[in-house]
Amino acid sequence: MTFAHALSAPPLDADNVLLVDWLEILCFFDPRGVARLDEIDNVIAIQAEEGLYDDARADALKDELRELIENEVDIRSESLKDAYPFELSEDGEELRIKPRTHRRGMSFYLTCLIVSHFSKSPILLTPPDDNEEAVMRKRHFQTFSTIAVAGYVEGPAVSFGWPRQTGETITEAVSRCCDSSQTGTARIPPGPVAAARAKDGGMDVIAWRVAVNGGPPPSYMCFGQAASGHLWAGKSSKDELESFLEGYFLDRPACNYTTVTVIPFRLTEEAHAQFGHRHGSILDRLRAPRAALIAMELAQDGLEFDELTNAYKLGIWLARYRGIIREAA
Repeated sequence: MTFAHALSAPPLDADNVLLVDWLEILCFFDPRGVARLDEIDNVIAIQAEEGLYDDARADALKDELRELIENEVDIRSESLKDAYPFELSEDGEELRIKPRTHRRGMSFYLTCLIVSHFSKSPILLTPPDDNEEAVMRKRHFQTFSTIAVAGYVEGPAVSFGWPRQTGETITEAVSRCCDSSQTGTARIPPGPVAAARAKDGGMDVIAWRVAVNGGPPPSYMCFGQAASGHLWAGKSSKDELESFLEGYFLDRPACNYTTVTVIPFRLTEEAHAQFGHRHGSILDRLRAPRAALIAMELAQDGLEFDELTNAYKLGIWLARYRGIIREAA
């Protein structure tokens, strides 16, 4: 089974991130969950036949790319631990989806992987249709982000992203947040500054770290933004925080505040340094899936947070999309 209709060969200038993304997506599509690294070799061989490389340079390039791929897989595995669902075979010839008992939270990572290639992707030729993309961006990525922020703070979380499945108004959600965290008072009706962002107030999730003695107020409250698109850098909850507090709280939460942005992309250390001042923390593809898995583990010990019961829907969406790709192969 081939997937040339859905997945283009990596471009000549593909970096380590794109090369491993390509192999991971191929694994995801493949019925056996396997992508052979000689698929990359074949691309180089074709380019050599077209005169782009001589044989010696082609052989050297194969070795260079193998090293890049192995290093990138190591980085992802080390960063994500059990939340990374892929592994290299012992001989280094295949990237494989881990056995079922060793891939907990696989849908969290795959959600980030696929969403990051929805648009402007040089490799994914057949993204989901507009309706399926909208469902993922507006509903399922909100689920993922809420769970990830809950795991990030290791505490309760309230989902604010629109549309809210609870049916709550924004002020009702703020009131529930205040009641659950035992700090702050909702402003009803909202202040004038809130009118411009009446649906969600510019926030997608609020979570808090319970104080060390379990009593109120919490140690800190985290205000999060779910940003699934390429323009994520301009979408920061830190920018919205003062207006949100002014518009929706009569008495502000009596604790420290922090901010976080959840994105599906794999950032470099340089990018974290560049954008961290504006965003606070950034949960990218090397961090968010692991945070979400932590939340799911804490839920087994009694931690409560919004969207927990919707986590399984990520896997259903992914399976449906993969089924469409396989049927067309």
